[in-house]
Amino acid sequence: MFAFIRAINTGNRRLTNEQLLAPFRAAGLGEVAAYQAAGNITFVTDADAEHAGLELDLTARLTEAYGFEAPTFVRAAPQLRAAVDTLPFAAEELAASQGKTQIAFLASPPTREQLAAALELVPADDRVAFVGREWFWLPRAGISESVLPVTRIERIVGPMTMRTVGTVERMLARFPD
Repeated sequence: MFAFIRAINTGNRRLTNEQLLAPFRAAGLGEVAAYQAAGNITFVTDADAEHAGLELDLTARLTEAYGFEAPTFVRAAPQLRAAVDTLPFAAEELAASQGKTQIAFLASPPTREQLAAALELVPADDRVAFVGREWFWLPRAGISESVLPVTRIERIVGPMTMRTVGTVERMLARFPD
């Protein structure tokens, strides 16, 4: 399993690897490991990744242990692989972009109303696609050059955390199923 925690080791939210991993171990999860120092965790469990209770339990445990809100998004390896393998952007769009494809993990799929509101905010130069519990973003240039209002979109669709698709691919390669 893979867990992605929002806003770890950013600003004043600094954790050592031991602090980061301790709540996962205390939850009885096996083979707990971190990838980079940004809230990317792998672990083994018999729990179902589709079961929202696992995400809610981990979010509560981590929030208590870390002392700040720690929304956590869990995906099984096949779910993560399917998301990466079905990137919603055409080869021409990828080639035309100077930015890296981003994937945001959401707690639940957005409603039609949420999608419509979020898509109204997308600048013409960027590409965005919502697929189930993932949001894909292909900025025309780098993220810092885009005017996409990520925070406003998060207020619409709910808590999320974002990684580059490259990071997710490297995690899948390092921690195969």
